[in-house]
Amino acid sequence: MESDSELPSEIIGFQILSRISAKSLMRFKSVCKSWSSLIRNPSFVNAHRKFYRNKHSHLLLTTWDESARQQHFFSVKINQEGSPTLVTHLLKLPTPPGKNVERLYEALSINGLVCLYLSDSLFPNQTDHNHPVRIFNPCTRECIVLPHDSPAYRTIRVTHHFGFSSHTKEYKVLQVKRFQPLNSTRDMSFMVNIFKLGTSSWRRIEADINDLPFDPLKCQFERRSVCVHGAIHWMHDSTQNIIAVFDLKDERFRAIPLPEDYDYRIHGINDKLGNIFEMEGCLALIGDKQLRQMNTMELWILKDYQNQVWVKETITFPFSWTELGYPVPFYTIHTSELLLLQSSRLLRQDSSEARVLFYNLKSRSFRSESVFPESILPNDIRLKLLAHYDDSIVPLRLPSKSLMQFCVCKSWSSLTRNASFLLTLITTWASTSTLTSFSRPGTNPQGSTLLLTN
Repeated sequence: MESDSELPSEIIGFQILSRISAKSLMRFKSVCKSWSSLIRNPSFVNAHRKFYRNKHSHLLLTTWDESARQQHFFSVKINQEGSPTLVTHLLKLPTPPGKNVERLYEALSINGLVCLYLSDSLFPNQTDHNHPVRIFNPCTRECIVLPHDSPAYRTIRVTHHFGFSSHTKEYKVLQVKRFQPLNSTRDMSFMVNIFKLGTSSWRRIEADINDLPFDPLKCQFERRSVCVHGAIHWMHDSTQNIIAVFDLKDERFRAIPLPEDYDYRIHGINDKLGNIFEMEGCLALIGDKQLRQMNTMELWILKDYQNQVWVKETITFPFSWTELGYPVPFYTIHTSELLLLQSSRLLRQDSSEARVLFYNLKSRSFRSESVFPESILPNDIRLKLLAHYDDSIVPLRLPSKSLMQFCVCKSWSSLTRNASFLLTLITTWASTSTLTSFSRPGTNPQGSTLLLTN
């Protein structure tokens, strides 16, 4: 191919640019209007995510600066071999004062996007409805604040859940409220609102309690939810032995039965995270019937979602489960290993090293990894694992007019299709687009210490 020849748009977009890192692509948006439009195209975004999905993962960690009342968020990259490498400071958010407990941000993630909501240490999955919810893309550093929704009368509990529908290609935040209606002192009611990414307001979902296939007042909305197959799932605390489901495409509730040999009253783990998690795109359940006596954890994995086919696995811990800090499965990383997380999700206390535990189901082996270099951690810093995420370039905002005006240029449009220019540009920017590592976390310019409390 001659040096002044032009490359077809398909080759530029899906064979070259889709393999470029997210950080470099954010720079490339400024090259020309056609590239900016391409990088925001849903098909291109999906192609980029698929390429990087099995390359590495990221852990989202947090610490709290008590003196400045700020919460810091860090990313730890897990490389292709499964080892933690780069540590990057992502952002900091102010935290409001609390009367008896600290109110800190918790997180939910899906396809590289993170939903941040303010909660408290006693009820980490319940939302403080006086503060807005945020959607954050750690790779692009974009962050938006969702419109504030007024609380219902005598609101008792508010929870938020995050999901994605592969059918509609839409990201949605589900808000569940339990409250006492006006002029009522006993009866509890139930309200559901939804926010679709790209819109500007919450929308009420009409759901009559009497028409639902389960009692929503007994559903574990305040514990971990899992989004798989375009639906959000929760455990249901009743004798029905079901999993409550909200379909993001139809925006309707339904229920699926638990495995025949799974009884929540027997197998349920009394843990803030709950008994449900995602395992390589499948819904999975945790059982602790023999956990404390024999250090054996049972897993039920819904391998065939359509036909409701569950497969059972077991994890035998090499040491006492209680001495290991009550670890439970959190999610699977790109190496297909399970990340096991202590129930408190605190990775480091006092002067000990910040470590996480991985389990390989095929070889039935454990390994422990340090997720923060011990040499740069102050002795009193405490880290908490909030979520995991993959590389993603999903846009949260519409392109700015000023940027698009800067990009519009016929000569630039022609230049960016030139093979020699393209090769030079990608080679130069890719070589300089290394992530900024974070040195000496835990201290700010004033020298105050970052400390995360229980």
